[in-house]
Amino acid sequence: MEAKKKPTKKKMKVQEKLIEIQTKEQKGRRRKRRFRKARAWFFATLGVGIVILLLFSKNFFGIDLLNKGEEDSYIQTIGQWFIDSRASWAHTALTIVLTLLAIFLLKVIRRGIGMKNKKIATFISLSFSLLKWVIIIAAVIRILMVWGVDVLTILAGLGIVALIIGLGCQSLISDIVAGIFLVVDNAFEVGDIVVIDGFRGYVKEIGLKSTKFEDEGGNIKLIQNSDIATVVNLTNSYSLAINEIGIGYNESIKKVEALIAENMDEIVYGIHGIIKGPFYKGVSEMASSQVTLRFVTTCLEEDRFQIERELNRNFLIFLHEHDITIPFPQVTVNKQDPNHLKVTKKDEKKAEEFLDVQRKENLGIEEN
Repeated sequence: MEAKKKPTKKKMKVQEKLIEIQTKEQKGRRRKRRFRKARAWFFATLGVGIVILLLFSKNFFGIDLLNKGEEDSYIQTIGQWFIDSRASWAHTALTIVLTLLAIFLLKVIRRGIGMKNKKIATFISLSFSLLKWVIIIAAVIRILMVWGVDVLTILAGLGIVALIIGLGCQSLISDIVAGIFLVVDNAFEVGDIVVIDGFRGYVKEIGLKSTKFEDEGGNIKLIQNSDIATVVNLTNSYSLAINEIGIGYNESIKKVEALIAENMDEIVYGIHGIIKGPFYKGVSEMASSQVTLRFVTTCLEEDRFQIERELNRNFLIFLHEHDITIPFPQVTVNKQDPNHLKVTKKDEKKAEEFLDVQRKENLGIEEN
């Protein structure tokens, strides 16, 4: 059967352009997720700040902003308060900048140290995470002290409240704290594809107490945040689509590899979602009835299964078009020759003597 012609340069350029576009789209999606997260934190912080200023306006500005009877002078009062407290604002801004700089330097140092040894990598990861939170807590305490807040009194009050609440709602508090750290540690975001305890699906909703996951079949799994111990986030990096193609033992492996090299561009042409590859990894197994060839392709996790299916189809077409044997399980039945290894009386006697000697020599010797 006549083999397919190699794709034209125009087709190859189109394929390369598609790969370039998909890579840019992936980077764009990551940037958008980071921007949305930063925007959400900014507005949440701004909203909390405004609420605190309104509720405690009497303490900050010397005037109750919630009391409409004093609305004639509150603008001038607030303006004067900002002028009088400019030193505190400068100290606050400086503290925030230094905190962000210290966290950035921690990340740079961590990358510079390297993570070749697993034990050292684990120790460094825990140490730097602890240092990061120490820096953040110290910065918050510093800012509160700049604004004249009695930090020791607040800490004592929070300790008593935490003790009372913790004794009554241990599981609820555990779920809420775990949910906060899932978001802060950026373990996953809504829309990410993750694997948790063997369940693979999309993150549908992250709540304070529990998180919802949805698989490709639309099944919803609800997991308490404190029960999420191990998470594999498949969205943070590219995935590998793996195709294993079987050929018969009667085929020349070198000839098949040469044909694959000549037709690889045609095999992958038209398949959307491929970032890099496919790459031929060699013979992965010599099974009972076939020689298995392995190919890997770099792609996004959401495209992995579809790419595997399309590549399997194209490889099947390729094998048919080049008359390469596609193996299937076979059983060879041989008729026994009646004269084969005919047993004599002498053979039987010699076998019995051999067994007796072996029993005596290996007495007490058993396999584990």
